[in-house]
Amino acid sequence: MTHTIILIIAGVLLIPGIIMSIIPAIPGMLYMIVIALLYGFYDHFTVMTLIDLAILGAVAAIAMIIDTVSGMIGAKWGGAHWSSLISGLAGLILGSAFIPVPIIGSLVGMFFGVLASEWYRTRNVSQAHRAATGSLLGSLAGAGVKIVASVLFLILFVVFAIY
Repeated sequence: MTHTIILIIAGVLLIPGIIMSIIPAIPGMLYMIVIALLYGFYDHFTVMTLIDLAILGAVAAIAMIIDTVSGMIGAKWGGAHWSSLISGLAGLILGSAFIPVPIIGSLVGMFFGVLASEWYRTRNVSQAHRAATGSLLGSLAGAGVKIVASVLFLILFVVFAIY
């Protein structure tokens, strides 16, 4: 009975990880790995084995890597120069600081960081807009992958913990 209660608590504690995965730069997947690891220690890795934990870790790692590079890949796909990627990262940080609305501030900041850098570099508004739009679309795609991966993580956790 206690095992079931702890499993339910761990499952409920994973739900904020899904919510955190929606917000850029918040380590929702890392949080979920810590919860799974704590559950594994509680379980002495009998029901949830180290192999299960490694699979969960791989899901989390792949999601974090895709989320990290997706904006840059999108910007490069849109024709951005590497220097504009750095400006986009700086814009993401500044946007998060000045527009404290999760997701919106970081995406707006990144978009305008790439846009300004590309416009300054090329003096071509169309090229700058294409690169900035690419970074925005790439970031949104990466966030989507991270959200899907966090839901998959929760499902796999429950399956691994039950069987």
